[in-house]
Amino acid sequence: MQPPDDPSEARSPIQVIGLCRFSVPSRGAFRVIHDSVAQRREMLYAPARLNYRLVWLEHVLLPAIRAQSDPEFILVLLLGEDFPQPWLRGIEALTRDIPQVRLAFAPPLEHRAICADAMRPHIDPEAVYVAQFRLDDDDAIATTFVRRVRRDVAWQDRMLSRNGLMALDYGKGLVLRDTGAELRVEPCITQCWAPGLAIVTRPASGKFVLDFPHHTLWRRMPVLSQIDQIMFVRGAHDGNDSRIAVQERGFALAPDAVPALMRDRFAIDLAAVATALSTVRPAK
Repeated sequence: MQPPDDPSEARSPIQVIGLCRFSVPSRGAFRVIHDSVAQRREMLYAPARLNYRLVWLEHVLLPAIRAQSDPEFILVLLLGEDFPQPWLRGIEALTRDIPQVRLAFAPPLEHRAICADAMRPHIDPEAVYVAQFRLDDDDAIATTFVRRVRRDVAWQDRMLSRNGLMALDYGKGLVLRDTGAELRVEPCITQCWAPGLAIVTRPASGKFVLDFPHHTLWRRMPVLSQIDQIMFVRGAHDGNDSRIAVQERGFALAPDAVPALMRDRFAIDLAAVATALSTVRPAK
């Protein structure tokens, strides 16, 4: 397969599929330790937490998914099998107009296994390559992400023909930090952060995006790192399972340019995010 002159010509041989986990009780995957799945479920399904995470999903993650310039992709949105109402109805309503989003429900088993089980039915066996990405419910990808991934996979055909596996690392992004009092946008240059990654496999490989710890990808496969465009937003707040420190490496970004950048690059209305978060922040 030769790289196409026009990225839109590379649609059929390359499948793009993502995973977003929204409050999935399971074994493993969390830095916070619980004595039982029941304790983890109680934490994940706490009403205040669900209200808070739903704002991030609605105002940060879903706008860019809805606005992707290349609509040929799938996003598996994984929930616990007993995900509670009325939040389930809220998620169904938020995603009803996004045909790429496929809701899946998982039992409280080993985390990587249930994530693989959720993605497996959606893998296209006729694809030449499958590009997999993962997002938390407070992350976002650029509206050109799917189109860019499909183009870059096509242009790496020789590498993939030899290895059958590689990663595309888009390391230029933004941290959207909720301090509890305000929202801050922090430019960052990173290496193998999850929301800026795509793992490229063969459809029959049996490997899925969570099978590869993102911080050790370089030990497992070739990694092509690019920082020419701002490609992701990563949410940062007290509800994160792992703390996201202020990044020392970044790039210049004029404060008055931030709202337009968020709108144009991610379809995110920064003022609307701030207003919505102000109504649901957990009490200190």
